[in-house]
Amino acid sequence: MTRGPLVLCGSGEFTRAMAEVDRGILAGIGSRRVRVAIVPTAAGLEDTPRSWIEMGAAHFAALGADATGVMVLNRVDAEDPRHSASIANADWIYFSGGKPGYVVETLSGTPFWSAVLARHRAGAALAGSSAGAMMLGSRTFHFPDGVDATGVPRRVAVRDALGLLPGIFVAPHFDAVPIEWWRGWANIWPAGHRMLAIDEDTAIVEQADGWSVVGKGRAMVFRTLDDHDVHPSGVRFDGIHVVDGLRT
Repeated sequence: MTRGPLVLCGSGEFTRAMAEVDRGILAGIGSRRVRVAIVPTAAGLEDTPRSWIEMGAAHFAALGADATGVMVLNRVDAEDPRHSASIANADWIYFSGGKPGYVVETLSGTPFWSAVLARHRAGAALAGSSAGAMMLGSRTFHFPDGVDATGVPRRVAVRDALGLLPGIFVAPHFDAVPIEWWRGWANIWPAGHRMLAIDEDTAIVEQADGWSVVGKGRAMVFRTLDDHDVHPSGVRFDGIHVVDGLRT
C-alpha cells in the first residue's frame, strides 16, 4: 500500500485517551520529527476552530511532533491555493470534529480536498474524528436542524459524503448513543450500506495488513441493527475497503 494509513476515531482527538494511539501512528511514520496538519473544517460554523488547533498542537508537541493549523473553514478557504500548498509536506492530516453535513458541503469538489487526497496517496496519514470520520463514508447522517438542549438531534437526514469508504456510513460516539435512537432512524438507513460504528476514545487504523482497533472501546460493522460483527480493541479485521480512484 503506497498511500498512508487511514485513521477513523469515534471521539477523543487530541486528548490523553488518544495518546498511545497517536504515538503508535507517529512511530510508524518515521524517526524524524513528524509534521501534522490539523484541519478544523467541521467546526467552521462554531467558535471552536482555534481551540481544536491549540489542543492538537499541544497534544502532538507532547508526543514529539510538530502540529500546525490549517484554517479551512468554508468553501472560499477550500478554494484558496495557499491552503492546498500548506499541506504539501504534511506527514499527517487530521480533521477534527464538528458538523458532518457542513464538513462534506465545504470540502466536496474543492482543490483543498484534492490536495488532501493527493498527499494521502503519496504516503501521508489521514485521520478524521467524529464528524471528520463521518465525512469519509460514501453516505453520512447529518443534522440539518441542529440538536436540542440535551444534545439529541432534532432531525436526522442522509446525504452523500466524500466517498473514501464505499458502501459505508460511519457512526462515531457509538457507545454514547442509546441503541433505541438508531432504531428510530432505521427508516433512513442508506440502502445497500453498512454502518461502521466506533466507540468513544477508540480508533480504527488501516494499514497494509488490514484494520486494527485501538483505544478503550470497540468497532462494530452493522449490516442491520440485528446483524453485526463486533471487533474489540486489539483485534484486526477486514472487509472495509478504501477507494483509490476517488471522486474529488
